[in-house]
Amino acid sequence: MTDAARLEARLLTAAELELVASSRAPEIELKSDDELKAAARRLREAANRAKAIAQRQQREIRGKAAPHGARPAKDNLGTIGKAQALRAALERVEAEQRRRAAAALR
Repeated sequence: MTDAARLEARLLTAAELELVASSRAPEIELKSDDELKAAARRLREAANRAKAIAQRQQREIRGKAAPHGARPAKDNLGTIGKAQALRAALERVEAEQRRRAAAALR
């Protein structure tokens, strides 16, 4: 297991990890166009949610916002890493969609 895969396994939930893993070759090449659209939508929603949580945590750390949970956030590196992993998976899915669209035009 690579370091990146270990980090993703630590940061992502099981459902997110499965979604990210399906965005890599050879699984992504086996997906239909509709499945790619659905995966892109779910990845975009998850990445946006993680980004929003990271921003909220950053405001808590700076003291600009009240704590959202029982304890105020002390750092948000895990949430930032999660957002980056989800965004990278989304970019892979979008690249595959662009590749298929270009191939259809030929």
